Amino acid sequence: MRTQSWAARKDRHCVDIDALAFRADGTKAPVTLINLSGEGCRMEAHAEFHVGERLQIAIPRMGRIKVQVRWCAPGSVGAKFVVESDF
Repeated sequence: MRTQSWAARKDRHCVDIDALAFRADGTKAPVTLINLSGEGCRMEAHAEFHVGERLQIAIPRMGRIKVQVRWCAPGSVGAKFVVESDF
């Protein structure tokens, strides 16, 4: 499994995209996407998120993308893209 994790990380692309994270309760928080891959993204944010939390990330010109938080650190959060059936 460790090899798969490393493989996913090498395909990440650095970005700098301002977006909004919408929570299940309807609240929103500004975030900045700092990297993307085919499987997920890393965001910087002042808001606190929780592992397992499901969000919709509104990205300009791309619409909303559904994600699940996989890890959190002060000021940073990693999320995995999920499909409608997973959400």
